[in-house]
This record gives sequence, C-alpha cells and structure tokens, in this order.
Amino acid sequence: MKIIETRDAKLLAELGYVMQDKHREMYPDFFKPYNEKELVYYFQELFKNPKQQVFLWVDDQKEPEQIAAYLWLEEEVVPETVYRYGYTRLYLHHILIMPTYQGNGLGKELLAFADNFAKEQGIPQIELHYWPNNEIAKKLYHQFGYEVYTEIAYKTITT
Repeated sequence: MKIIETRDAKLLAELGYVMQDKHREMYPDFFKPYNEKELVYYFQELFKNPKQQVFLWVDDQKEPEQIAAYLWLEEEVVPETVYRYGYTRLYLHHILIMPTYQGNGLGKELLAFADNFAKEQGIPQIELHYWPNNEIAKKLYHQFGYEVYTEIAYKTITT
C-alpha cells in the first residue's frame, strides 16, 4: 500500500457513495441520498482550508491501482469558553475502508497513521464521532484507546 495526500474533490465525491450509502442504510431519516455533484462542490469549498487533509491508501499491487481506504482529518483549534478550556485537536472526519478491503487490519493502520500525524504536528488530542449502530467502528476505536466523553441524545416531536 502506498499513502498519498489528495485534494481531488471529484475523486472524493466518487468515493463518498460508500460512506453515504452505509450511513443512509443505518439512519435513512437523517442522511440524504448520495449526490455526486453536491459532494464535488462541498469538497472544493472544503479544500480552501489548508488544515483539511485527505490521505488515500492505494493498493499498488493491483493493476490498475485501486483505492483501498481514505482518511479525512483536520487540525482544529477549539476555543476556550467561560465553561471549558480551549485545546487543539486532530479531528477525524471520515475513516473509510472500501468493502473489498474491510476486515484486514486497515482500520488499525489508518488510526495509527492519525496517531503519528498528531504526534508529528504536536497535536495532543484526537477526536472523532461515530454512529452508535456502527458496532465495528465502536469496537475498533475502543481497542485503539478512544474514550467516550460526550453523548448526544435526541427526541422526535410529532407535530
């Protein structure tokens, strides 16, 4: 596997269908249907911020080369408020492993990459969000030392 950074909005929009479909399957009332055009525009705007970075894991043993996974991260300063201290974090927006590459330890490799990236940049904390129905992700993050420190609850009001 080789790891390369990309700012290719069209490529990420194409890859986005995997994540969007998975999330929509779990939470159909929350997630919109996949829309490549909107995702291309979204990533084009996103990449105007140099703190947004996406890394691809490319299987260079395949012909043609195939994208096995991607990791979208952002260095972010969380400002201090009257209630809590400010801090700098590495926020993991997306961790996506393509279906044919799942179950082979690639998730651990992506998380180790994030750990090393944070260390090299002097970032003391990594944060991510995941959906409670995503049991595989929840287990992996726990094994990798992630701790839950906040939870969000919701209630639907019928009108």
